[in-house]
Amino acid sequence: MNATISYLIELNIAITTFFLVYKVVFRQDANFSLRRSFLVYAMVISMLVPFLHFSFSESRPLAGMPIFALQEVITGSENKGVTAGAVYNLKTIFQLIYLGVSFFFLLKLIISIVIILLKAIRSEKSFINNHVVRNSKRLHASSFFNYIFINTDDTDTKEINHIVKHELQHARLVHSFDRLLTEVFLVLGWMNPTIWMLRKAVVINHEYQADYKMIEQGADHVSYQLTILNQYIGSASITNQFSNHIKNRIVMLNKNYKKGSFWKSLVLVPTSIVLLFFIACENNEAIDKEINPENSEITAEKSTDKSAEEQVFYVVEDMPQWPGEEDLSMSMRKFVAQNLKYPAEAVKNGVEGKVFITFMVTKTGEVVIPDPEMLPPESNGNDKANEVVVTAYRALDENSTSPDEKYINQLKEEGKRVVQVMPDLIPGKQRGVPVNVMFTIPITFKLK
Repeated sequence: MNATISYLIELNIAITTFFLVYKVVFRQDANFSLRRSFLVYAMVISMLVPFLHFSFSESRPLAGMPIFALQEVITGSENKGVTAGAVYNLKTIFQLIYLGVSFFFLLKLIISIVIILLKAIRSEKSFINNHVVRNSKRLHASSFFNYIFINTDDTDTKEINHIVKHELQHARLVHSFDRLLTEVFLVLGWMNPTIWMLRKAVVINHEYQADYKMIEQGADHVSYQLTILNQYIGSASITNQFSNHIKNRIVMLNKNYKKGSFWKSLVLVPTSIVLLFFIACENNEAIDKEINPENSEITAEKSTDKSAEEQVFYVVEDMPQWPGEEDLSMSMRKFVAQNLKYPAEAVKNGVEGKVFITFMVTKTGEVVIPDPEMLPPESNGNDKANEVVVTAYRALDENSTSPDEKYINQLKEEGKRVVQVMPDLIPGKQRGVPVNVMFTIPITFKLK
């Protein structure tokens, strides 16, 4: 799930950036073909950029590489503080709402396509301008790929000719592909207002493009505008409706906008490069500080004189899995939050702090507290703030007085206890072979 959320965030950042550039560069540009190309390119690249990840810094040896750090768990005394279980539940509720609404839009899209196809099959057909036209009161004057719908009962002959020729432009330009692409974006990013504005921009640009094609092919300027004015505003649909954005189209037809120069399309290059830099590039220093097992392609193994079966890994090709769950980090946090107990003496004496528990998922899936000698040599340094040991303590406030060692040990022992009662996991694998994988989980004990 973390990988999915990361993808959606990066996709929304990319499409928002492209759309802002589009609004600045093409606001008064009558080159509708170029505008369309920009919008389609923006959508396609926004979908692809999050999949591109590469490093721009030199690789370094394992020395200094930290043990994999899970997300923090926060616990409090009874009726005080915030537990990770509550955070987990809120996140789960948010994810369910997001997925529910996305499913609604996806279902709506599928139903719309089915309705259009059924109408295309069942509607009465006739030939107008050497093209098959379907008579439909529900879809009125609209098109979907090569299907053209029109309500011939409420439209006079002259207007029918204008409408059919207009819809033929949509069909020849394959505008329905763009429409389906924007609907997919709506399913993925319905929470982002930019997606809705993008959808509107795509629709109105299609109408501008078809209108100008009509004028270029000799349609009478005045009578064509009257045809547009005589159409009622239709309901939202994935079809290209002749009645879309009537006012805007009339205004555009009467404005003397010039076609923009081809150089405007070149803004795609710097925009794409900027997005690639901020989204696709990975800084190795950042990776060293916090590595995500769901996305990481980095593998590393501790260099020792031990046999391959005894080697300890920190990041592997296939990270350990919680049985029946996709998100290992969240499953561990949930388990710890539900089973952790704030030591009573520590609560009574107002002791707070953060403990770091290092544990290992063995090649058999067992969760164990490792021996200190199994940890990286760097953990033996003098920098206590960054020290990696089996159990470590850090005060929440650097300026506060350090509590009695007895209470610190109580927090550490409770952290170790809850880790040791974890169920067996699906072991991690390196090159298809089960291996030992080391983790560190920070647990915050906080009173209110």
